[in-house]
Amino acid sequence: MIDIIGGTYQEIDYDEVSVELFGSGFRGAKFLLENKCNVHFHTLGNEETMIFLKENQKVYKNFNFELTPYKDLITFKYSFPLDDPSIFPSILNITKVNSLSVESENIIAFGMLEADYLISGDKVVYDPQTSIKPNKFNDIGHAKELVYIVNKNEAHELAESNNIDVLKEYFFQKEKATAFLIKDGPFGATLYIGDKVIKIPSYITNNVFKIGSGDIFTTSFGYYWMHKKLSIEESALYASKSTAIFCNIKAYIDATNFPNFGFKEFTYKSMENKQVYLASPFFAISELILVDKIRNAFLSFGIKVFSPFHDVGIGNSEFIAKKDIEGINNSDIVFCLFDNYDSGTLIESGYSLAKGKKIIGYHRTCEEKKLLMLKGSDIQYYNHLTTAIYKTIWNL
Repeated sequence: MIDIIGGTYQEIDYDEVSVELFGSGFRGAKFLLENKCNVHFHTLGNEETMIFLKENQKVYKNFNFELTPYKDLITFKYSFPLDDPSIFPSILNITKVNSLSVESENIIAFGMLEADYLISGDKVVYDPQTSIKPNKFNDIGHAKELVYIVNKNEAHELAESNNIDVLKEYFFQKEKATAFLIKDGPFGATLYIGDKVIKIPSYITNNVFKIGSGDIFTTSFGYYWMHKKLSIEESALYASKSTAIFCNIKAYIDATNFPNFGFKEFTYKSMENKQVYLASPFFAISELILVDKIRNAFLSFGIKVFSPFHDVGIGNSEFIAKKDIEGINNSDIVFCLFDNYDSGTLIESGYSLAKGKKIIGYHRTCEEKKLLMLKGSDIQYYNHLTTAIYKTIWNL
C-alpha cells in the first residue's frame, strides 16, 4: 500500500492538441494502479473531480481516495510542454487549503498549488513540483527515510545555492535526506546517496510526450523502492526506464517486467561549445512567438542558439545573409521550422545540407510532396515540437 498526495488538474496541450484530467497526483496514482499496487490517494477538487475519481474506482478495485472539496478545477495550458504553462485561475487567485494531513508507512508526496499539508511516514518520496518558494520537507513532514526528487531550479531554490557542496549539506544535513535526485531533462538525472554520486541515464526514445514525465519518474521510483523493495540506486535506474517508456507511448510500465526495452542510453557530453542554428520565418507575430519560445527551450538546457532574428535582426539583406551563413557554419546542428514553406528557411536548409550539417525539421502543416527535394536527404522530420527539440539535443 502506498499513500500518494498531490493535485488533480486539467491539462491542455497544444503540441498534442489534447485536453486531459491528470495532474501529478492522479498521474502518479495511475502508475501505481496499473502496476497492481494498492493506492490511497489524497487530493482536492470539485464535483467534476469527484465524478472522475469515482469512475476510476470502477476500473481499479485497489483504488481508494480522499477528496477535500475545492471550488475550482485548476487548469494548466501548455503551448508545448517545454514552455511555461498558463495556469487558471491565476496563481494570485488560488486560495490555499491547510487541512490535509497524512500519516502512513509509505508516502509519495507532490507539492500542490492549492494546498499545504503535513505528512509523516517511514519511507517518503518528496517532489516539491515548483521552484517558486517550494515547501521544505522539514517544515511539512517527518520521515525515517526521505528521498528528495527535484529538478535543478528547485534544488537551487531550496538550498539557496547552485554549489554542489552546499546542495549536499542542505539535503543531507538540514533536510536529513537519505538520498536526493536532481533531474536534468534530456540529460538524465544524478543520484546523491552518502558519498556516492551516480549518473542516471536518459534514453533516446522515438517520441517525447513530456507532460507528466517527471511525475512518472518520481512515482515509479517510489514504487520500486517501497513496493518492490529495491535499493535506492536500482529504483532510480528503473524509474528512468519507466519514464522513457511513458515518454514514448504514454504507458505505465514496470520496467523490471519489460524485457523488450530497447532504447539506447543517451551518452552525456558537454554542451558548452555546442550551438543550434534556428532556421525559421519570423514575419508574422505567431512566427516570432514560436521562434522565441523554441529558443528559450534550448537556452533553458544550457545550449547556445544562433537565431537570425535575435542575433542579427532586420536590416540590410546582404549583411544579414552573410551573418546567417556564418551562423550556420559555426553551428553543430540546424533546427528548421518548415511550416508555410518559407523560402529563406528552405535556402538555409539546402545550404546546411551542402555543408554536411545535421538537420532536424519541425512542421505541422506541410505536404510531403512539397518537401520532396529534402526528402532523400539526412533530415529527421517531426510534427511534435517537444520531440523535435529533444531529438536536436540528443543529436548534438
